[in-house]
Amino acid sequence: MKIDFNSKNLLSFIVLVFCTAFLNIASATIVTPEAHNDFLRVKFFIDKKLVNVTKSSTEVSFSTLDGDVYSKVKDGLKNFSSSKYIKTISYTEPTSGNNVFTITLMLKKDVEVFSFYKNRDRAYFVDFWKDGAVSNKQAAIKDVSTLVKKNEASAQESTPKFVKKASAAKPAPKKVRKNVVKKAPSKKTNPYRDFRYGASFIWDYQALAPELKTQILTNRKTAEYFFPIKNFDYNKNEQEAHMQLTLNLYRKGKWGLMYKSIKLYEKKFPKSYNPYNDYMKANALLRETLEKGDIKPVDTAVSMYTNILERTDVYDLRKGIYKYLVQFYREKKDFVKALKYAKRFFSDAKENFDYEELEYMGEYILSSLANLNQVEKVENLIQDKTLVKIISKQKLKAYEMYTYLRQNDEEKVIDAYENFAKTTKGEYLPSIYYNAAEAYFRTSQYEKAFRIYDTFIAKYSYVSEAAQARLRMALIADLQDRPKNEVLELYKNAINRAQNQEVSLEARIRYVGLRTIRKFKPDSKDIETRVFLDKGTDKKLNKELEMLLWQTRLRTFIVDGQYEEALTFLTALPIAGMKISEKKVFEADGAEIVYGIIKSNFDEGKFARAIRAWEIYKDTYFAKIGADPEIQFIIAKSYINLTLWDGFQKMYEKMIASKKETAHTFPLWVSRKEVKKLDLYKNELQILRNLKLKNYSSVDRIIASTEKDYPGFEKITFYKALAHYKRGEFSKAEKEYEKFYASGTNANSIDAKDLVDSIQFYLESIYESKKFDKYLKVSTALLKDASSFQIADTVVEGLRERVNYQRIEILFKNTDKIAADEARTFLNEYKTSLYKNRVKFLLGKESLRMNDFTTGEKLLNEILSDSEAKDYLKELARTELTLINLKKRTL
Repeated sequence: MKIDFNSKNLLSFIVLVFCTAFLNIASATIVTPEAHNDFLRVKFFIDKKLVNVTKSSTEVSFSTLDGDVYSKVKDGLKNFSSSKYIKTISYTEPTSGNNVFTITLMLKKDVEVFSFYKNRDRAYFVDFWKDGAVSNKQAAIKDVSTLVKKNEASAQESTPKFVKKASAAKPAPKKVRKNVVKKAPSKKTNPYRDFRYGASFIWDYQALAPELKTQILTNRKTAEYFFPIKNFDYNKNEQEAHMQLTLNLYRKGKWGLMYKSIKLYEKKFPKSYNPYNDYMKANALLRETLEKGDIKPVDTAVSMYTNILERTDVYDLRKGIYKYLVQFYREKKDFVKALKYAKRFFSDAKENFDYEELEYMGEYILSSLANLNQVEKVENLIQDKTLVKIISKQKLKAYEMYTYLRQNDEEKVIDAYENFAKTTKGEYLPSIYYNAAEAYFRTSQYEKAFRIYDTFIAKYSYVSEAAQARLRMALIADLQDRPKNEVLELYKNAINRAQNQEVSLEARIRYVGLRTIRKFKPDSKDIETRVFLDKGTDKKLNKELEMLLWQTRLRTFIVDGQYEEALTFLTALPIAGMKISEKKVFEADGAEIVYGIIKSNFDEGKFARAIRAWEIYKDTYFAKIGADPEIQFIIAKSYINLTLWDGFQKMYEKMIASKKETAHTFPLWVSRKEVKKLDLYKNELQILRNLKLKNYSSVDRIIASTEKDYPGFEKITFYKALAHYKRGEFSKAEKEYEKFYASGTNANSIDAKDLVDSIQFYLESIYESKKFDKYLKVSTALLKDASSFQIADTVVEGLRERVNYQRIEILFKNTDKIAADEARTFLNEYKTSLYKNRVKFLLGKESLRMNDFTTGEKLLNEILSDSEAKDYLKELARTELTLINLKKRTL
């Protein structure tokens, strides 16, 4: 068969081949992985509207109703694998009653995910990395990731404790290369928390409209400003003479006579419509309205203006009314009507060759369309040949960028700016700089945004939006983790030069957040800056600024350790009405606040209060944020201490069922101990439970098993010592406690209450072993160390009281010279102590021995008169007093 392969068929064939090849390429590259050294980026070239992407700490899911999209993504992932980040990929197809296709990527342990959609590429970008492994240059959000991970990295690195110095080599005929151990430079701890811990809410600023000059304020002027009425030729005819009479009355403000004159004219000349009569009536109505402050007649006057437009042939009169109406509706923000009259005037001016007004009305049309978000119409209009001739290229580009930014299409703003900057040199309009900088800021291109904001301020510092630009520059420096002195100076500059109240308040809030919340050790001068949080006005704040103020005030309570006050403030906030993203921030802080309350009560030995806080708020905060293993461990341990076994069992089962082995990484307002395996938490709780129940054989078995499975777990020594002490094996307990202290891990591995108890049990073990000299020596050092513990005073005071009492017993037994001094100090410091009467007895007896009868008798008589004194002490006191009386008689 012969085929006629003419040029038309050839063209069709080429198009067919090209389309087929394009579709094959598109389907083949719908999933594109990019492997980097420290993170994996996967691009999914899918229309944003067709797919819903959800993330959690363990998986990433793609859901769609489009079977073709599902099939293409599934094919793209068929040969895809990444053992470093992704564990498995599962596919779920629709079942009865459900038409959703789902693809789920299960993540490996400690893998973090960040995703975003890029309009320019029309693709989802999904980044996978392991916490702390992403380099600054390649991270998806370059600047923020740097500052977020900086503190974590510094916390993980440690400087070697001991480094040998290279010995000096003796002179030798030949140079010998020696391996010298260089001392690692010590890394300074960042004195500030990262940006997320301060005033962290960020929102978009409004786009800056190109400057459109306001010719009048309609609450001060009438259309007569644009078209004043000239005198009539009263000699010409009777009509003109009558109009001049009416005009004279109008000029003198005699409105009543003017209206009568107009009615007489209409009666005398019924067939002759004169637009000036309606014009004077409308103007008179407006002028009277302005003088009295009554705005109701304004609509009547405006209606009269529009009627004149329909009936008059006088172009200059129409022009004056058009200019007034456009400005009137613009001030009312009725952009639909402003656009309507601007378009009519533009057409009218074009027909009358009034090119001077064409430029002005062209800008009004563009401005109205932009404010109505008519993107396509703006794009078409800036290509109009007439507008291109009468409006500058810069002004057209400014309106285009302004429209895109109002639509939150930052990619198009950036494209428009970059293309314009390539072809146009020199100084740009202020709105071009500002809107380009804002677009770069929203897309996290902070360096470019910073430079353009700086240029904007340098050229247009008198524009009111310069205040926002200064604040944005300070915020960029903060996000980029620049030196804090520089950031603080930028914030202060924004505060001092702010031209409106809201910008000033935002700058002050962020300044306070940096100095008093993010700073780990704020001084008194830093705390003084909190007066800036006073909004200083009764004016209602915008929603974003109010949210930022709430967040900062809440966090001042948190960093001050005022958890009860923080919780009261938090419960007063309208969290239920917030956006999900905002709600999560406050709920995460709330979980930390409740944990702070739980931990402070636990450290003080108030276990019932700790459990109560947990039971009240576990569903409000922890059910949404998640309770990490340490919180669950503390609650379970509180149940053990109160011997509430049902509560313990429920908490224990909940902890095991959650299978959660890692604490959440943000926020961490309350310090955590080092993260352990879930099995270790389980073993610790079982050890404590069996110790409480005196099941010592079970304790030994669990300790032996833990030592075998986790040989590096040094805290097991602490439990061995505790088990020996509970058994009364004081010598063994003493040795195990000493081994535990020597390991240097006690402060990081056990909580404050256990640390204090371990010191007490250790000293008790020495005391019970009758090693009194050692007790005196060790107790002095440990009491000194206890003063530096970050533990509630009530807990430490209990330890000090017990130890000081035992020291007094030993000192009096050894007839030590300092015994009496320590006893007197004890009685002054611990006036309500359980041991006070025993100390009084020892001191009284010693006073009598030293022939200080007055002091001795006084102390012994106090014991006798104290209803709380033990009977055996009263008997001993009576005996001593009887003996002293006999001694006095003998003398």
